[in-house]
Amino acid sequence: MTISAQCNLQKLAFATTLAVTIVLSQGRAIGQVKHGSPIELAKADVSTAVRQDMANEVRIVGSLTPIRRSTLTSRVSSTIIELPVQIGDVVNTGDLLVRFERGALESAVTGRKAEADALSAQTELAEAVLERNTRLGERGAASEATRLAALADVLDLRAQLRSKQAEVSDAERSLSHAEVRAEFGGVIAARSVEEGQTVPLNTQLMTIVELNRLEVDAGVPTSRIPLIRLKQSVELTVEGFPGRTFSGEVARISPTADAGSRAVRVFIAVDNEEGLLRGGMFTIGDLRVDDQKDVIALPAASIRHDADGFFVLKVEAGVLQRRPVGLGRSWSDRDLVQVSGVSEGDVIVTAPLPDLVVNTPVIIEGI
Repeated sequence: MTISAQCNLQKLAFATTLAVTIVLSQGRAIGQVKHGSPIELAKADVSTAVRQDMANEVRIVGSLTPIRRSTLTSRVSSTIIELPVQIGDVVNTGDLLVRFERGALESAVTGRKAEADALSAQTELAEAVLERNTRLGERGAASEATRLAALADVLDLRAQLRSKQAEVSDAERSLSHAEVRAEFGGVIAARSVEEGQTVPLNTQLMTIVELNRLEVDAGVPTSRIPLIRLKQSVELTVEGFPGRTFSGEVARISPTADAGSRAVRVFIAVDNEEGLLRGGMFTIGDLRVDDQKDVIALPAASIRHDADGFFVLKVEAGVLQRRPVGLGRSWSDRDLVQVSGVSEGDVIVTAPLPDLVVNTPVIIEGI
């Protein structure tokens, strides 16, 4: 017999036993009421009201992922001459990660500047020629065409100079990218290159992640999403840390449900100041919603209703008394309902015994 079949048989046996117990209890109660003797209730038929903290819980399952991560790429085409970090190294803001060979980059800056200086000198000369032709034209010693030609030369050289100055800026920017430094403190998660390697532009170099704050990307059924709010707290257990919980809070909620699973992505932010957690660790947590403090909650089966409203049967001095109650929040996963009108310590009939009536004498088995 398979494990699944055994479980089904056990469930069937439990349900049958429970049904027989309820029928026998109801039959015993009816018979005892008819004969006027006190009804004997089992301890399982009653509960003592106590104050407790209640909440609905939404299960969160997912893997930890660094919130902040950066994949660095080369902004120059050059040879790596220094690569001081390895995977797993902790780096601070401004630490050197990669240094490229600078010779060709410096030569490019020098060449562009020399070309810009030459164009600048040509432009100054052309401006002087334009100024002379303008004066001569005013005295009638030069034609207007000569002046316009000189003006055209000046405008053309100025445009070439601006273009060359832009090339100088580009070359200087490339030179500044000869060193790659950490933009934020974190841990090296991946490294794709080696020292001495010549890499082209836009080559992926390494990935750096910040582990101070992680997040869990969890799918929550759409039926539970209305219960979830930003900043709600979550208690998480992480694989590898038995018996320990980590605190998180709802940071973001996706505006749409996933087309395949019909679940909504909820992102839980988790502080990792101790540095114990790592990206990719599997985690399970419970997100508490509808959190209520110091309330009295009774099983739904204990709530009765008549023409005067909702009430419960309280065992008082060996007699069943009617106690009107007001109903509050319900916790369906625990089959409990918040009630008012009941005091802590009251003994309430919670078993499904519909034939019990007010003012019936009862005794509780074993008490």
